[in-house]
Amino acid sequence: MTSERKQRILAPAAPVKEPVPRASARKVSTACSNCRLKKARCSGTAPCDSCVKHDLECNIDEATDSRRKINLKRKIDSLEGDRDLFVQVLEILRNGGVTRVHSLLQLIRSNPSLEELQLFVEDKLKDISALDSTIDEVRLSDEFVVKIPRRVLNIKRLADQPVFRVPAIPWTRITDDDHFVSHLVSLYFTWRYPCFPCLDQDIFIRDMKKAKLSSQFCSPFLVNAILADACAYSDFAEAYEVPSDPSTRGLHFYNEAKRCFEQEDGHSTLATVQGLAVLSTCACFMGKDRRGWIYQGQLAFAAKELQRTLRTISSGSSNEASDIRRVTDLTLWGLYNMTIATAFAYQKPPLIEKPSRPCPPSFHDNDGPLWHPYPHDGDGLQGHYTCYFNGLSELTTIVDDWCTLLFDGFTNPTPDEVQDMKNKVRKRLGVWEKTLMPCLRIETGRVILPHVLCLHMYYHNTCITITELAKTAEHGTQERHLGPEEMSLSAARQIAGLMEIHRSTWGIDIFPASHIHWIAVAMFTLLGQLDVPANQEAFINLCVAAKVASRRWPLARGTLRTVQVTAKKLGVRLPSETDALFIDFEREIWGPRGRIGLSSLYPNFAVLTGTLRNEAVEMDKFLEKEDGLEALDLAEDDEMVL
Repeated sequence: MTSERKQRILAPAAPVKEPVPRASARKVSTACSNCRLKKARCSGTAPCDSCVKHDLECNIDEATDSRRKINLKRKIDSLEGDRDLFVQVLEILRNGGVTRVHSLLQLIRSNPSLEELQLFVEDKLKDISALDSTIDEVRLSDEFVVKIPRRVLNIKRLADQPVFRVPAIPWTRITDDDHFVSHLVSLYFTWRYPCFPCLDQDIFIRDMKKAKLSSQFCSPFLVNAILADACAYSDFAEAYEVPSDPSTRGLHFYNEAKRCFEQEDGHSTLATVQGLAVLSTCACFMGKDRRGWIYQGQLAFAAKELQRTLRTISSGSSNEASDIRRVTDLTLWGLYNMTIATAFAYQKPPLIEKPSRPCPPSFHDNDGPLWHPYPHDGDGLQGHYTCYFNGLSELTTIVDDWCTLLFDGFTNPTPDEVQDMKNKVRKRLGVWEKTLMPCLRIETGRVILPHVLCLHMYYHNTCITITELAKTAEHGTQERHLGPEEMSLSAARQIAGLMEIHRSTWGIDIFPASHIHWIAVAMFTLLGQLDVPANQEAFINLCVAAKVASRRWPLARGTLRTVQVTAKKLGVRLPSETDALFIDFEREIWGPRGRIGLSSLYPNFAVLTGTLRNEAVEMDKFLEKEDGLEALDLAEDDEMVL
């Protein structure tokens, strides 16, 4: 059988397809930040393929796009922005008021960045027409130059949010920066006002916002006095007349307040009386309390005039008459509280008598004004201002009786009379402490506001002062001083404990100026028993607070130096923990010029109580003598070397 080859029939071949050209890879002009970091290829999408694959956040910065058209558009936008800024600057130069133009020129001459200039221009163009009409009321001369330092922009400044928003114009000629003035006003009503209020916060802020010079509750004199006082609490460069000189803090507003007061030419208004009260205490904390006592003398006369004019106010029910009566009562009692506290601290006769009108009533509720821990962040807390004001006024009447007996300048009480008054005051102080409103008590677990701490420090300071001065009146003829009583030492430790509460709750960098006196009296008292560990610890804590205060207030600088010199004269070895503190204080704060500009009657408590004898009681004279002795010692050392 023959085999036959079977032939396989093949299917026709498929038509040949033309090869499809591969798409060229698209060039990406802007890679994301992750691909740039890894130097990897980026798809250029948002998000890119690589970031999606690795589950990363994809960020593309359009500013890095190097394509010619986009880069050109970016340059055009920048030039248009610069042109808009130039037009805005011209707008202010053409239509701005005198102060606004001078401020702009001074800023330009300080070589600011374009960002700083843009912020300034945008801020000033908002209400240019309204504010310029108000500037005309101030009647500023064309020759006047606003002394505003260059505005330094930093994170702290940009994040600053004042509690109160108020205008600078027409109230002050020193600056037209609304934010800075709002910053200072907020500081004043946070740290100074609550401790010794002498005006109505709500009505003052209301009228300051209206920017009307015809207001009865706000005036350039009062505003500049407040701004001068508030500069001590500010860390902004504008708070100094000369930014490089810490001794000029608030001096520009202080001098402006004096100028405004002179222009009032003896016309006593409600705002004038309030301004004198603020300016007198401001002068004291600036170390100018010899001048401050002159203001207090004028204040006493103005207060009498205020009480006289109050009788002429209509008893009608109009809102304005009601506001005047309410603010006047608050002012009269506020002046009384303030001047008695000053007289007690300086051992001077009280200049203002207890008001004949009743103290403003207390309303213990949760609907009153809130207290904010400005400039720090934090929610507002109930200030309980009316409860505080009544508690302060009751304490003042107790202190007033002591001041009237010992410092009236006409009588010389016998030791028995002093002891009798001491016992009466102690008893009344005990009742006062036990009957305090619950919102004013120091209790564990409660947030204690700074002015409440101040009230309790005032109470303990009163206990120390009457105890030690009464003992001095009884044993004044003895050569050997008996040392502080345990009650006084306990009160001094209590003051240190209250400062520790303030430090742990609100920080140590800022606290009311009133604390300076409470701290000083406690430190002088503890000097007598520093060998006791509890007293040492309290003294160290108070030294830290005193040094912080010495950077803000010349009076605090002088008191800390006085404590240091007094310890040296008494032969008291200060705790070793304070060695570095006093070395830094002498080098950085006191220095060779520490006493310059200090004109203070503030008494050395150790001299008052007889602990230190044969020394000047006034601070400036005491330190002047010490500086003279140190200069003499240095001269003798130089002669020995030669």
